[in-house]
Amino acid sequence: MTVSAISLRTLSAAALLVVAARSTHAQAGGSPASQSPKHPVACAKGVRIYTDKSQLPTPYDTLTLPPTDGPIRVTSPEEAEAAELDLRRRAGSVGATAVLVTDEVTDDGGGNQRVRRQATAVFVPADSARAQQACK
Repeated sequence: MTVSAISLRTLSAAALLVVAARSTHAQAGGSPASQSPKHPVACAKGVRIYTDKSQLPTPYDTLTLPPTDGPIRVTSPEEAEAAELDLRRRAGSVGATAVLVTDEVTDDGGGNQRVRRQATAVFVPADSARAQQACK
């Protein structure tokens, strides 16, 4: 594997080209948003990142992630770190204890890859004490 491929892989793993999921706030069991309870706000440190739905503890509530001002473009590890911190902060602001981040990788044919990430904020009741403790 070349150095540029390793760098791209590392940056892709850390990068957050986030397209906020505009999912309705619904319980995993499917209850309507109007019946969903409010969740306590969590700090960015209290929000975990999951990369596969099968990793999420059940049950959980899906929350609406506050949108960004526009697409987030990440071109360095420092920008990736800042983008992830902002994602965690936005998710925590609506009471999320975790964020499910899924990737869609496209190749332009010239060796350049673009990673588009979709993020969904979730509240895991079994994880709420841990999230609140991380914020103290």
